Amino acid sequence: MTTEDVERWSPLKAWLYSLVNRNPESNVAIVRLASLTADDSILDIGCGPGAALEHAAPTGAQVAGVDPSPSMVERASKRVPDADVRVASAEDLPFPDDHFTVVVNVASFHHWADRDAGLREILRVLAPGGRLHLMEGVIKEGKDGHGLNSGDLASLQARFLELGYAGTTVDTVKTGWRHRYYVVTGVAPG
Repeated sequence: MTTEDVERWSPLKAWLYSLVNRNPESNVAIVRLASLTADDSILDIGCGPGAALEHAAPTGAQVAGVDPSPSMVERASKRVPDADVRVASAEDLPFPDDHFTVVVNVASFHHWADRDAGLREILRVLAPGGRLHLMEGVIKEGKDGHGLNSGDLASLQARFLELGYAGTTVDTVKTGWRHRYYVVTGVAPG
C-alpha cells in the first residue's frame, strides 16, 4: 500500500483537527509510558499534527514521525522543527534497520491497511531490545470501531510473537475522567 491509497487530509481539515486535538492526554500518556531518555530515538507512527513529538522532544531523545497525510506532516514539522517528520505509512517506513529504540502509535492502528506488514516493518526499524507501544482506545466486547476490546488483546499479543517480537505485555491507561486505552507493548529481540 502506498500513501496514495490512504485518505488524504486537506490542509483545512488538518488545521481544524489540530485545533480540536492540540494536546490529547493520550499523547502525554504514551510519552510518559515510554520513559524516554537522551539516549533514545523515538518514532511516532501516525503522528498527526505532532502532539506526541512535542512531548517527546524535551526528553533529549531523537524524535521522528510519519503520517500518510502531507498536511499533517507539514503541521507536525512546524510544531516540532527539530523532528524528522515524513510522509509514510506504517507498512513502508523510510528509515534504516535497527534505527529506533522506541516506536509509538496512538489510536491509529485500527486504520492500518495491513496490520501484519506494519508490525513487521516496525520490528525492522526497532533496535535490538527496542519497544513498540501500541495504544488504542478500549471498546466494548463484540463491538467494531476505533480501538480494541479485551478479546482482541490475546490474539494481538500472539500475533506479535508470531511475527518475531521477543515479548509482549498489555497495560490499561486512563486519561482524564473517562478515556481508557489499552497499550500493547512488543519488544524486539535483543
